Amino acid sequence: MVALLLVTHGDLATSLLNSAALIMGEAPLIESYGLYHGDDVDDLKEKVKSAITRLNEQSEGSGVLVLTDLFGGSPSNATARSLHELKDTVKAECITGVNLPMLLEVATSASFMSLDDIKKICLERGPESIMSLRDQIQL
Repeated sequence: MVALLLVTHGDLATSLLNSAALIMGEAPLIESYGLYHGDDVDDLKEKVKSAITRLNEQSEGSGVLVLTDLFGGSPSNATARSLHELKDTVKAECITGVNLPMLLEVATSASFMSLDDIKKICLERGPESIMSLRDQIQL
């Protein structure tokens, strides 16, 4: 089973997990971290690095998919630094731009799909879930 790690600004990661649990119930092997005003980005990097290592072990080598909110933001930069330091010692990927439909798809697929397949789904579902409501229904 692929493990999931959400790393975002503020409470977004926790709120996304809570919203996903409301829709589909609790899912195993998911953790979240938020970066708050005044937090040290280096501390976040160490937390993310440790979580990736721990979750990779708990997934029995199936890997870890890290979902961040904003490409180039401190959470994604901390994740990038963590992945760079870990190099090939863990199986991990990171996708930026996390949203609730993406998280739901990933969480429901993590038990039976490979990390590479889940990564592809994220890259498809994220953009597919963004649409104009007016264009979709008659208002």
